[in-house]
Amino acid sequence: MRAQKTIAALAVITMSMAGTAFAQTSNSQAPADSASTSAASSTSADTSADQQKSTQMLASNIIGMPVKNGTGGDAQDIGKITDLVLNREQKTVNVLVGVGGFLGIGTKEVGVPLNEVKFNPGTKTAVVAMSKEALEKAPAYVTLEEKQAKTEQAQQNAKMKQQQTQPPSSPLGAPATPAPGGATK
Repeated sequence: MRAQKTIAALAVITMSMAGTAFAQTSNSQAPADSASTSAASSTSADTSADQQKSTQMLASNIIGMPVKNGTGGDAQDIGKITDLVLNREQKTVNVLVGVGGFLGIGTKEVGVPLNEVKFNPGTKTAVVAMSKEALEKAPAYVTLEEKQAKTEQAQQNAKMKQQQTQPPSSPLGAPATPAPGGATK
């Protein structure tokens, strides 16, 4: 029954798309009702994301973008954007900046609130009002995966430590007792 409904729904969608395509390519048909045409076009424009607007930036252009502490010639290179953090409402709230290290080795990620980052698409850089030293001294950003791994490692270490401190037991489960003359039974 469910498969029949799915097939029926696909058929309706396919027919409606074919009708739309035909209406767009045919010049011999009479013009459609202007109210329904404008409603259909506004609906598709509202739900469609078919092109980037001049006010939008792609995440792929942001990740890897150099971060500086100013826009002038004396602006200091701080690091590069390594990731973006979204909240439950799927809005970007933080930018992760990789700072410190040498050639990517020893780099740590520091979270910077998005409202403190200014993007300059012309120079393809991001600007923050912080010094390189301040970001290097800031605590590293900890992801949920890192928190989980740290918790699991701590549990593993505690388990190993507990096993090392327990006295060994005899094969029968009772503690070994010394026999006369110093040997154990």
